[in-house]
Amino acid sequence: MQTETQVNELRVYMVVQSELRDAIRRQDKEAAMFAIEELLCIEAYSSWPRLRARCAATIAEFQ
Repeated sequence: MQTETQVNELRVYMVVQSELRDAIRRQDKEAAMFAIEELLCIEAYSSWPRLRARCAATIAEFQ
């Protein structure tokens, strides 16, 4: 179960990261802020330390 949860969390992270990059490229601040909020939630609630670190790094990259 733990592995399945991590796979799902990683899949969601990858989609949100892509959405954030697209929003930044399009200069869509609202979409970018929503994506950052989603990454903050993943970072806050994930039990996977490496994923939390990736979320923090992605957020720092775009702020």
